[in-house]
Amino acid sequence: MNLLVPHDGSEFSNKTLDQALEFSQKMGGATISSVIVIPDLCISFVGQDECRMLDDSMRKEAEGIKKMVEDRLAESGMKGEVYIKAGSPESVILETADQVDADYIVMGAAGKHGAETRGVLGGVTCKVINMGKRSVIVIK
Repeated sequence: MNLLVPHDGSEFSNKTLDQALEFSQKMGGATISSVIVIPDLCISFVGQDECRMLDDSMRKEAEGIKKMVEDRLAESGMKGEVYIKAGSPESVILETADQVDADYIVMGAAGKHGAETRGVLGGVTCKVINMGKRSVIVIK
């Protein structure tokens, strides 16, 4: 069994990773892959230097998240890979699910922006559910 767990560094993502690890243990050990997406936030009126600084900052944050996820996988004795990719979050998540041949995508109901606290699914989660062909397990 292969699970893909997108992670954005939020508490929602930490909870989702914990739930995925629990599912994996109950299933006798699934492979857990994780993807951290660096969105392209540079817009036309932002200069190249600002874009580079923003990208460097986001990449550094992503490296920290990657290490935390790798450590959590190692602590639990699970095998898996952690990827950092740039692009549109929903597209990168779906492409990575295909790449790792995920049986399920395990996502939080919301991420950094906390839509779940308002009782709605986050935008990325909705897009992955609606655009993808794979089953999605949503963690609240």
